[in-house]
Order: sequence, then structure tokens, then C-alpha cells
Amino acid sequence: MQEGDLVHIPQGVEMWRETEKGMKMRVARKPIAGVYLSEKSQYIYRVYANGDWNVKKSDVYPMEASC
Repeated sequence: MQEGDLVHIPQGVEMWRETEKGMKMRVARKPIAGVYLSEKSQYIYRVYANGDWNVKKSDVYPMEASC
């Protein structure tokens, strides 16, 4: 995947980010479209979906362009 690619995040996926006060976590209540930002580790992607979040690679799917 390349920076800027659109991704699909299904309902129920856990997303988290680090803050000054610790960790903030969110569970997707409905499917979300996001933007791939980078690979944080072997198992984690950084995406933008109403904020900058970390998600497991296994929970993120690339959106295909329809032409």
C-alpha cells in the first residue's frame, strides 16, 4: 500500500492512538473509509479516519478504484 490509498475499515474494528495522558481507543460502530498513512510496525498500519489512528493490518482492506 502507498501513502494516500483509500482503505476500508469494517464495523467492530479496534483503533487506538497514543496521547499525552496515555492511550485513546475507539471501536468502529459502522464501516469507515480512511486514508492509509504509513506502516507503523509489522502488524500495524497508521490510517486517517476522523483522526490519526493505529489499526491492525489484518483489519484494513484496500479500496479498489472503480473506473
